[in-house]
Amino acid sequence: MAIAPPPQPPTSPPSLPRPAITRAPGTPARWVTRLLWVLLFIGIGVFLTLLVTDPRQLWTDYLAEFIFFSGLALDGVLFSAVTRGCNGRWARPLMPLAEGLSVVLPVTVLLYIPLMLAHNFIYSWWNHIPYGKGPWLNHWFLLGRDLGFWIVLAWLEVRYLYWSRRRDLGEVCDDPAHPGRGQATGLQRFICRKWRGMEAEHRRIEHSLGRLWVLIIFAYAYFYGILGMDMNMSLNPVWYDYIYDWYFWICNWYAGIALICILAVAWRNRMAVRDIINRDILHDVGEMMFAFAIFWTYLFWSQFMVQWFANRQGNIHLLLLVSTTQPWETIAWLVLTLGFFLPFGLGLSRAFKRRGPTLATLAAFALAAMWLQQNLIVMGSIWTRGFPPLLTSAGIACLFLGLYGLIYLWFMRQAPLFPVQDPALAQTLVASLPRH
Repeated sequence: MAIAPPPQPPTSPPSLPRPAITRAPGTPARWVTRLLWVLLFIGIGVFLTLLVTDPRQLWTDYLAEFIFFSGLALDGVLFSAVTRGCNGRWARPLMPLAEGLSVVLPVTVLLYIPLMLAHNFIYSWWNHIPYGKGPWLNHWFLLGRDLGFWIVLAWLEVRYLYWSRRRDLGEVCDDPAHPGRGQATGLQRFICRKWRGMEAEHRRIEHSLGRLWVLIIFAYAYFYGILGMDMNMSLNPVWYDYIYDWYFWICNWYAGIALICILAVAWRNRMAVRDIINRDILHDVGEMMFAFAIFWTYLFWSQFMVQWFANRQGNIHLLLLVSTTQPWETIAWLVLTLGFFLPFGLGLSRAFKRRGPTLATLAAFALAAMWLQQNLIVMGSIWTRGFPPLLTSAGIACLFLGLYGLIYLWFMRQAPLFPVQDPALAQTLVASLPRH
């Protein structure tokens, strides 16, 4: 009698049904849109009031909020470029949610122009440039290079956004019988202009994105670092810090990852796409935020120790202010608590990073820390009238949040929420047994 061979173990885990990819655009809840309009009008009211009553306070607040919110706008396409460069297929469902942040960059260039006109309120040394810094702080060279950097960064990232979303909107152009062909908006028609067919366009898009992600990463690291020196360090012309440009853009990148965590949770709940933005993806982006919370703290400590031991009065002026003077000291400890102690301590839990509400809470802590830190650096450098004007700064933040938020939501309604024509997305969503 023949003996049946023993059963062989499966060579791969049993497959689960592949989740359906929604082709619907990102449609926000009405209350979110209304809230953003309210914030925008509050911000406009605060801006006009300060413009009449206290211009110096206005431009101090405006500078801090411009740096914070414009940096977040840069982080959108930057996240997509980094994950594309690292072949991070797990993040494909998050890339369009992040890329949409960068659609506001042309507006950012325009919002920088008022800062150029308000230079006397921002730079205390404007009429007497410190000895030895004349070439670098030359008025036209300073303002001209910063405006040029913003234009270059905006052009690169909007160009990337154009090619990234072209493939999904091109589906309408590729099919003459598509029901949405006659209802395309002006932006959709612009992105789809000169369409050559899906196969040819796929090659063009991959080629263009393959070049742009490299340029964007290097431009961000170099140009945005110089912007940090010009818009933070140059407020105090005797402040020297040789790694501050690194610290500046890592702070911004950390805040951007935190914002993307919040957007992932928000769109996941709003569009009911928990099978696409699943717990594994939440865990992975939460791990990124956790890692950069540690790296941000490492860079903070590196600068603190080097400057403290060097004991150069110009360099440690800000450190002395935030470590020995109230209320700056309390604000500094609040930044460290929100930016490191809470995200690190609670982020050690895997469950915290896999649940939407807890991940969004950790990300909100990190965002609040980076907002406070930027206000601390700007106000600590140029504010000399007692308690820092954080309340009015929050009012100007409402202006940026309302304006940028409305533009972001408008753009998210123009294209599918997920890159439905991206071949890598289908590979990402090949469902198997959970990884954790």
